[in-house]
Amino acid sequence: MPEDRMLREIPADYDSRLAQKVTLASGRVHWPELFYARPTGFRPLLLDLFTPGAAGPYPTVIWIHGGGWFQGYHTMTNQVVGKMAPVDRLVDAGYAVARIGYRLSGEAQFPTQLHDCKAAVRYLRKHADALRLDPKRFVAMGESAGGHLACMLGLTGDRPELEGEVGVTGPSSAVQAVVDWYGPTELLTMDEQLAPSMFQPHDDPASPEARLVGGAIQQVKDKTRAASPVTYVSASAPPFLIQHGTADRIVPVGQGRALAAALKKAGTTVEFVEVFGADHCFWGVDTTPIMPKVIAFLNANL
Repeated sequence: MPEDRMLREIPADYDSRLAQKVTLASGRVHWPELFYARPTGFRPLLLDLFTPGAAGPYPTVIWIHGGGWFQGYHTMTNQVVGKMAPVDRLVDAGYAVARIGYRLSGEAQFPTQLHDCKAAVRYLRKHADALRLDPKRFVAMGESAGGHLACMLGLTGDRPELEGEVGVTGPSSAVQAVVDWYGPTELLTMDEQLAPSMFQPHDDPASPEARLVGGAIQQVKDKTRAASPVTYVSASAPPFLIQHGTADRIVPVGQGRALAAALKKAGTTVEFVEVFGADHCFWGVDTTPIMPKVIAFLNANL
């Protein structure tokens, strides 16, 4: 029947993207649009993958974009981070980079965003051979809201209740290291730590955090704690690198300090770098030392 054929061909079309790679003049291999999940009733979820070449298998960085969980897309960056060229620097250092999208808070509330990120990790692990990735060396890395989700990935790899059922199921969603750039880590304490020049109170019912959890965060404390990375810190956490500006007016540096202190108390490997004078997104400072630190951390821990 035509309906049966349609139901077979639509998934086949999505999966055909695995064969649609592009070899660039530099020798890099690029998969520009991989559909890692198709949640019912929502848009398909995309990732964009670069590898250093056709050999491999390569350690892989799963890059998660920021945007307050309510805006952005998988290839989005900002002016400062864009000039740092993190994707190019990582690929040049021998890492594959997968830039992933996720559903935003206007589409669904937490833990949907974490479920989507976990689905992307599982997809990459399932197809690691075809994509020339090393499934034993996956890194979650993100900035701002993406840093928060990278931390959540790193801290919940062994929590089946947070796995979700989006996309590929079965493979592990665990990562072996985390790089967090100025991500929120303990949502209920953000306003306590903010300077007077803050952009918006996080306890406000219209704040990005409120949109994420579905209510003013001080009014839905259980949901807010469940969306806070510090809640899940344990001795089994992978190595963490946290880089955070001391003059951040959106996500206060106390958020990075709180997670670093919790990880250290748990006895795990954590490097915490305060970028003196940097505002959110590392605005206002020389960013030259930041990416070399990331690559040195990854080389040492993978």
